[in-house]
Amino acid sequence: MRRAFAMAVVVSAVLSASLATAQTTWIDGSPIQTRLRVGADGTTYVGVWIDAPNRVVTRTRAPMAISLVVDTSGSMAGDKIQNARLAAASLLESAADGDIVSIYAFSNGVTEMAPPTVVSAATRASLMQRVGQLYAAGGTNLYGGVQAGLSRLSQVPNTHPVRRVFLISDGHANIGPSDSYSLSALAAGGTEWGAQISAIGVGLDYDQQSLSAMVVRSSGRLYHLQQPQQMATILEQEMSLLSRTVAVNAFIEVVPAPGVTILEGNTTGAEVVNGRLRLPLGSVFSGQHREVLFRARVDTAQPGSRSLAQARLVYQSPGEERALTEETTLRYEVTRDEAAARASQAPTVVAMVADHRATEAQHRAAEMMRSGQQDQAARELATARATLAAAAQAAPAAPSSARLRSRAQQMERAEQRAATAAPSEAPAAAYDFEDDAMSAEGY
Repeated sequence: MRRAFAMAVVVSAVLSASLATAQTTWIDGSPIQTRLRVGADGTTYVGVWIDAPNRVVTRTRAPMAISLVVDTSGSMAGDKIQNARLAAASLLESAADGDIVSIYAFSNGVTEMAPPTVVSAATRASLMQRVGQLYAAGGTNLYGGVQAGLSRLSQVPNTHPVRRVFLISDGHANIGPSDSYSLSALAAGGTEWGAQISAIGVGLDYDQQSLSAMVVRSSGRLYHLQQPQQMATILEQEMSLLSRTVAVNAFIEVVPAPGVTILEGNTTGAEVVNGRLRLPLGSVFSGQHREVLFRARVDTAQPGSRSLAQARLVYQSPGEERALTEETTLRYEVTRDEAAARASQAPTVVAMVADHRATEAQHRAAEMMRSGQQDQAARELATARATLAAAAQAAPAAPSSARLRSRAQQMERAEQRAATAAPSEAPAAAYDFEDDAMSAEGY
């Protein structure tokens, strides 16, 4: 189970417009080496990071529009559907008067258990009653359920800028479109009106790949739960995070300077379009840290200081239509001093690269566990652990050092699990490794 309040997310955070003007900028970035030798290979890693000030937002939180979409196929019978009801009831208890809630059940078809309803003292009991009518039977029309939830969010008024689908599922779609591409495209369409998906996969038989694809395309979050009893806690945590929303429709954009080419985005969800790097963020909350890592090619022909790129955070304050922008200029220097170039490593970006390689190793280890290659998975994780430990040791005073050590310890536990797990335990480990990798990137 991923812990929402301890997660290290992948690119941003922001305060409202009034706070943004009252503080120094909190977007920054750097190439992995700030100095490059004349004539050196100009291919380099570049990191951009944003830290939202961890302040209490004194104004009333932004109203939310929430669609709860629950898998009620036959495999959800028993503890799963019972805990889904409890989780739904918990969500309703966490909702504030004035929030808009709708509830959908999907099996062979899609049932609207509750149309979009403004939460109040008069409607809360009725919504609770509808939750009690969730029962399990039939197939898994995942596409139809998510489509219904997103469609209703498209109709909510602009007074409710925080919009979230909470999806609970324990199986693979077998009715309607079921491939990851179709489901991720559906999720991406919802971002046009600011909707994101937080998906909860329950057990060891759900389609983690498809849920991950929907979460990434909508800039949401993914949770893997072996025990259905954890559902209510997850929804409570999600509601708490959403209550701290300080920006909506946010994204990072990196515009390269003349002579610089962005080669690829390394952070999941980052894309290079027309030469610019873009990473959607959706809603962000106070205190959030996000990072984006990419590779670029820069000019090293002549010595001197040069612009590398403009990094921008674009967002709207909740309830406002005007887009706001924070930006910073990333620079590098070309020098003839080889020693100065070697000594110019940026610890934050070194840590980001180590973290990225560890995350890739977790994905590979998960696939190896699924195919019965446990020894290979353990070796992948051991290499990742060593990379993280070396990066932490190289810059022990850097702010990211503690996080690297924590990640190295996580890798060590995963390595031991891969090496010792019985074949019957490998599928559970694969789910956990994928979940940890998604969490490390902020999903």
